Amino acid sequence: MENRRFIVGIVGVYLFSVGLLSGMLFDRIRFDESRTVLLNELEEDTHSLHQRLMAMEREASVKHKQGMD
Repeated sequence: MENRRFIVGIVGVYLFSVGLLSGMLFDRIRFDESRTVLLNELEEDTHSLHQRLMAMEREASVKHKQGMD
């Protein structure tokens, strides 16, 4: 009887551990997926901001050169 209780306890701890670890794994996968989407949007916004700043710099450079002529 005591041996059976021990085995049931070990199996219970094993199942709990497997459930906990698989839950952590699925949560991490879901988080990585949402993080990837967010990082892609951030990268696109950063790229468009960089392009806008470069255009402003080019425009200022052209105006500066025209003012020197």
